[in-house]
Amino acid sequence: MLKQVIKFISGASTEDINAIVDAIKSRRNQIHTQKAQMFAVGDQVSFKGRYGRTETGTVTRVKVKYVIVDTGSARWNVPGSHLTKTEKEVA
Repeated sequence: MLKQVIKFISGASTEDINAIVDAIKSRRNQIHTQKAQMFAVGDQVSFKGRYGRTETGTVTRVKVKYVIVDTGSARWNVPGSHLTKTEKEVA
């Protein structure tokens, strides 16, 4: 199916491409919203930060599509679909 989509896009008009881009943006927004709502304040999470570095931290706020994560050295505004729950460290 993916090959068919790519083949269609390569021959698509500007209007068709704009419609495809709008559909992709809409779907991405739905995914971010669904995933963000799976987290709660206090959850331990990880995500890929700048330069591909894995960051770990604690959820401090859940917004509609984004989650605020405190890593101890910085606070990040991360799309929900970019986060993975991790086990809490036992001190």
